[in-house]
Amino acid sequence: MNKFSSYCLLTIALLFLACGPNQEQLLERGISAMDEENYEAASQNFEKYLEEDPYNYRALNALGVAKLRLNEVEESIELFSTAINVDTTNYKAFFNRSLALVSLEKDNEAMLDLDYAIGLDSTIVDLYLNRGALLFKYEEFDRALFDFQFALSISPESPVILLNKGKAELRINNPGDAIFSLKKALQFDPQLGEAYYWLGLAEIARENQVEGCNYLFSAQSLNVEGVGEVIAKNCMQ
Repeated sequence: MNKFSSYCLLTIALLFLACGPNQEQLLERGISAMDEENYEAASQNFEKYLEEDPYNYRALNALGVAKLRLNEVEESIELFSTAINVDTTNYKAFFNRSLALVSLEKDNEAMLDLDYAIGLDSTIVDLYLNRGALLFKYEEFDRALFDFQFALSISPESPVILLNKGKAELRINNPGDAIFSLKKALQFDPQLGEAYYWLGLAEIARENQVEGCNYLFSAQSLNVEGVGEVIAKNCMQ
């Protein structure tokens, strides 16, 4: 090989090194891939980043989210746990780990993560909304309502929060308040089928059969699951 050939090979090698992605570029590419819902590509970029910086909180948490999106739940939990060990003061990995735990029906562990995350940052709506949903699932309706009310104080125009608040209010036998919350939810999202469903139940609870059934028929037109059985029971007499 002559000197010119050696020089060319060296130049090519140096250019390759210079043009290769640096650490920040790997993170940016991973985040862009996440935005495009290309979770495989995102994982590859975050994994490459972590080869050089294995205890970077941002990359660990982001890779955990990508793995969770790919339904690699156990691996995502390990990544979130590692991120938490790196930084116990950031709520994000606690919140994300709670999502993974719920998908495995490990609700008690998820609740602990949400409690801890709220202790770290009491301004995040989704923390209260998710904890309220778990409390509602286990029929702790008063506690669920408290979380939904607090979430609403942060985001007062959220139809999803208003829907959940209305559901909890109905479950504690307060149909009047439930109807107010559910109608307000529909002001912000007229296509929120579940709100019509619960409005129907609330009106029926107040013995307003015709109005309740009209709401249930609206829910049915929006393909709300399970509404047909309720209609058959209450509206076909």
